Amino acid sequence: MSNVLVLDIGSSSTRALLYDARAQLIPGLDARRSFSFNVGTDGRSEDDPQQAFERVTEVLDEVTTRAATEGLSITALGISAYASSLVCLDERGAPLTPVYTYADTRFARDARALRGELDEIAALQRTGCRIRANYAPARIAWIKRTQPEVFRRARWFASLSDYLCLRLFGAMRAGISVWSWSGLLNRRALAWDGDWLAKLGITSDQLPPIAQSDEWIGPLLPQYAQRWPLLRHAVCLPALGDGAAANIGSGCVDDCQIAVTIGTTAALRIVNVGAPATLPAALWGYRVDHERELIGGATTEGGSVFQWLQRTLRLPDVAALEDAITGMAPDAHGLTILPLFAGERSPGYSEDSRATVHGLSLDTEPVQIARACLEAIAYRLCAIYDELQTVAQPGASLIASGGALLASPAWRQIIADVTGATLTVCDEPEATSRGIAMLVLERLGQGGLRALADATRLGKAFTPNPDRYATYRAAMKRQQELYAKVV
Repeated sequence: MSNVLVLDIGSSSTRALLYDARAQLIPGLDARRSFSFNVGTDGRSEDDPQQAFERVTEVLDEVTTRAATEGLSITALGISAYASSLVCLDERGAPLTPVYTYADTRFARDARALRGELDEIAALQRTGCRIRANYAPARIAWIKRTQPEVFRRARWFASLSDYLCLRLFGAMRAGISVWSWSGLLNRRALAWDGDWLAKLGITSDQLPPIAQSDEWIGPLLPQYAQRWPLLRHAVCLPALGDGAAANIGSGCVDDCQIAVTIGTTAALRIVNVGAPATLPAALWGYRVDHERELIGGATTEGGSVFQWLQRTLRLPDVAALEDAITGMAPDAHGLTILPLFAGERSPGYSEDSRATVHGLSLDTEPVQIARACLEAIAYRLCAIYDELQTVAQPGASLIASGGALLASPAWRQIIADVTGATLTVCDEPEATSRGIAMLVLERLGQGGLRALADATRLGKAFTPNPDRYATYRAAMKRQQELYAKVV
């Protein structure tokens, strides 16, 4: 039976973890290196490619050494990296730029210019992505405009995972999951989008070859096979986007379950076999693999709003606040809130919008504002949930994850009541890396994805209350009317 080594390259740490043939984490066989993106007042958010590679080699050193000591074998590797990364490489594969991350906002001007010239919804239908600063077309246009010499010298426009695979295996094979987050992949043909290539002035040869559905990467280059003997014969699955991996790892592997995650921001996602002919304008369409599409929407609002409330309104401690919010009746505060503190992503994509609070009075208490904000975020997520009903099975349940959501039972109940769907807590502590291991094991023939998903550890279920559902739907309509007037 196969042990799978997973590289989970997140936005704050790089980790290596070893899973067994049941996609269960082997205790003590994990290593972590924490880091932070290089940020600046100009909106930059960058990673250093050489440092990223060194973090990978360090965690591989640590885990393979421990595994060898315990007499364990490793059959295959899986990689997940934070989505929407871009780095330019020269003819030798050496970086010409830092890794531009999803959080870099310097490309907003170029995204606006492209939206002024092109049909954004047509681009969404072709690629699953809108024309926004966090996708590759705006970044490549910015490089072309601000760094023409780099643009001229760029042999490759690659993702971070492509660069890491080039260093480890001597070859790049584009993971379809990773590149579906770029805006350059045609979601129907599963090939590079010719319209974007022509517009940006690049060729398909400047992008990594797309790995096929049955393809593995490997073996390791000789110096790394010697450094990590346990990986000498291991093969590697083409890299996965972190959101796709997290969905799979939380047990949401088909259209019967919708994953709802609230951390700093929030998202709802569903796995769909094939690809719907038309995507709702509020959603995006990425890939898990060649057979399965990941459809969803994301918001800028989430735990970040809760943190702002705590900091600004001098709320009671978390336990006391939870008790106070739980004791309040639904929509009893008289407030209507658009919680767009950092602009809007799904469903309306009004990036320059800001938060609006309507209905404040001299009697309004800080705790009421806090409850109203949690409800307001739930309404925004429910707008995405309603759009997902076009691709979900009737009665699809919600699976909850993310630190902000898991910290508040009251918020979980609010979301169940607003959507009218049962919400069940995912108790898997490592959903992203587990999802990678599950997909590797499926490819190895070591287990069906549904059977592995059925072993997902789930916690408490929150059942919607019909009376509260009716109250919340009326309040949600009021929020939509405010949105129409303000945004």
